[in-house]
Amino acid sequence: MKINNAPQAPVSHLRLKIALKWIFFSVSAVFMFTASTSGGRGPKALLLFPMTAAVAVFESEIPSAVYGSLCGLLLDVSLGKLPGFTALWLCLVCAGASALFGQLLRKNFVNYLWVFALAGSVYLYIDYYLYYKIWAYEGYRLALTERLIPSAFKTLLWAVPVYLAVYAAERLSGISRKLDLEERDKNIDRV
Repeated sequence: MKINNAPQAPVSHLRLKIALKWIFFSVSAVFMFTASTSGGRGPKALLLFPMTAAVAVFESEIPSAVYGSLCGLLLDVSLGKLPGFTALWLCLVCAGASALFGQLLRKNFVNYLWVFALAGSVYLYIDYYLYYKIWAYEGYRLALTERLIPSAFKTLLWAVPVYLAVYAAERLSGISRKLDLEERDKNIDRV
């Protein structure tokens, strides 16, 4: 009887690379949280927003939704808002974007930018409406022009290096997914 002593190194290396990739994502999220809560003048970029969108491009639905909700909680805390709104929004956006990139869209920078800009603009409108306009505070338009729109433009500018960092982490992890296409079989009746 011959026992197969095949080395298990590739599986352990793959697990190590996946673990290092998620450690990079976690450390990046903490770094971006501290950068958004540090002192300074003027509106700040919401760095966690492009990070979650970039992770959603390359990951499956469940991990990206969990990562999006955790980063959303950090973003709520850094903005001084009631925790939960941004977490729920990023959870839904990350799961939807991940499903789109898994089934319909190619994983490239242009598609990432379109999805990020669409999700970001909807978030900006909902944030402006629910936190400022609905209550008709004095100067609610000033909050839009002096705080929200400059913050959105800074966030959009940071989308490029954040995507490149996540792309590099994905490439270095060595995980390649194959696209399985179903071939048409003449022997199967399709209704």
